Amino acid sequence: MKNKTIIILLSILAVALYTVAVINFYFATPGSIFDGIGQTLTACGFLLMAYTCHMAGLTGRLAIATGKILFELLEKLQDGIKGTLSIKADTEDEDPDEDGDIVPESELTEDEKRVKRMAEEYEHLTDRYLKLTHFLMTDTFEKLPENKQNLLKQQHQAMKDYRHILYQRLRIDAKEVNIGIDIKADIEE
Repeated sequence: MKNKTIIILLSILAVALYTVAVINFYFATPGSIFDGIGQTLTACGFLLMAYTCHMAGLTGRLAIATGKILFELLEKLQDGIKGTLSIKADTEDEDPDEDGDIVPESELTEDEKRVKRMAEEYEHLTDRYLKLTHFLMTDTFEKLPENKQNLLKQQHQAMKDYRHILYQRLRIDAKEVNIGIDIKADIEE
């Protein structure tokens, strides 16, 4: 609000000075011409200051909007990046850099459906594994009794092992039925 007030005041001053300069040029005397030139330059300076204030306001609003978006992104990333899985037809004609079309469920063979279910199980397990991983790093976990901590650590390790085995089976079975499995954003072990 202050920025708009300053811009309006500077604009009014610029118009007033420019009007006085025009009057000085109209009643041209040697002294009034130099006054008119000075007043015109001062009016231009006020207009430049008003424009600068306007652009500073736009930049500030842009910075605030960008900050909000980045804050929302950080909140989403804090929950972890989920692995994305898709099953696509694996043909020799396809460009490896191109994403293939996702095959509808009705067109899949029984083996392909089994691999798809395995991929969905892997994705669900990865989500649960990430949540448990984050929980193990919290103060809440540290406050639990030692026996519960040990059980949760064992569960975490078992989920990690199962996830690794499922991943290996998924890769082997997908190759056997000749379909491509795209596992993106896999978490580091």
